[in-house]
Amino acid sequence: RGVGAWDKDGHEAIGMTTMSALEAHATAEVKHLMGGRDAADVASWAHKVNKKFPWTVELHFQRQRTWNCAKADMSECSDNRCLVRGLKHFYGRLSNKPLVSVNWPSGMPKLTDADCVKFLINLIGDLHQPMHLSKDANDMGRNITVVYRGKTMSLFDLWDKELTQIVMKQSPGFWLGGWTNVQRTRVEYEQDGARWKTEGVAMFDRWADETVKYLCESVYRHPITRDVLIPDEPSAAPIHIGEDLVDVWKRDMLSKMLVAGARTAIVLNAILQHREALTELHAGTAVKDLEGEEEAAAPSRAPFGRQGDIPLGAAKTISGVPAGLINLVTFVSVGAVFVYVMRTWEGRDAVNQADRAKQREGGKKT
Repeated sequence: RGVGAWDKDGHEAIGMTTMSALEAHATAEVKHLMGGRDAADVASWAHKVNKKFPWTVELHFQRQRTWNCAKADMSECSDNRCLVRGLKHFYGRLSNKPLVSVNWPSGMPKLTDADCVKFLINLIGDLHQPMHLSKDANDMGRNITVVYRGKTMSLFDLWDKELTQIVMKQSPGFWLGGWTNVQRTRVEYEQDGARWKTEGVAMFDRWADETVKYLCESVYRHPITRDVLIPDEPSAAPIHIGEDLVDVWKRDMLSKMLVAGARTAIVLNAILQHREALTELHAGTAVKDLEGEEEAAAPSRAPFGRQGDIPLGAAKTISGVPAGLINLVTFVSVGAVFVYVMRTWEGRDAVNQADRAKQREGGKKT
């Protein structure tokens, strides 16, 4: 059962938007934790974890047991293994402020800080994919059959991967043209950033409510005609999707990817901007042998300040007698140069004084 929101390409777009909005220190910290990689490079990491530990699939969804267009239902969350509580768990651990305890099954390794960052990056993207907060009754849209251009698929798959692939095939120049930049959603980014400073992790709930509201108004209802598109009771009859509807959904999807990337940056900035005063986050991963995942060895951390300009591995510490001899030689050398310069300066000054005296005497004779 697939769980990737907007597939790997969609998550990469979100990751690139994230990197465009990260502060300088946060960018350096993310790359340190990821062994030189960034948010786009680890776009599908959490979904690879799903294959190794199938129970983690639950972390990607916030199933709606009851339906309320104004507010997400958070009641379906056994052992705190669901989307919003999972986000709060990983954020709390990384910010050194435990918020939610997830009941991990036996056999699950203790995740590293880098693993938690990768989960956050993936899950914030999922939070903005409408079908990841869809009705439990229709299995998040998997039991709803739609037809677009003669191709039959589930509503879940249409949103999870088909819309992304449609845009990439129809507008490859646009997809590869640098649209994944926070400047395209600057207003929302600044507003969300200001709200995060006052509300913190409560914003995860706000964003979930926003996704459910969109799902109710623009997916379960036709966003143009306002007619009911998805009936409350699942039907065996397929729903035919027209070009006008797909065009609206494509635009909305791209907007949601940009917003998801910007919000991921807001969360990571909040975690990482003050980490220098706290315990250092640890790189590496506890989840080994993932399919298609080659974990790069984490580089040594470059020192802060002027020492940060020294290439990694170039500086060696010298202590003891050798250090004392070096200091002595340096002191003597500097002293000798100082004496030489002063004597030269004094000599030149004496010559200049003699020249001026001769000039005065010559002037008197004239």
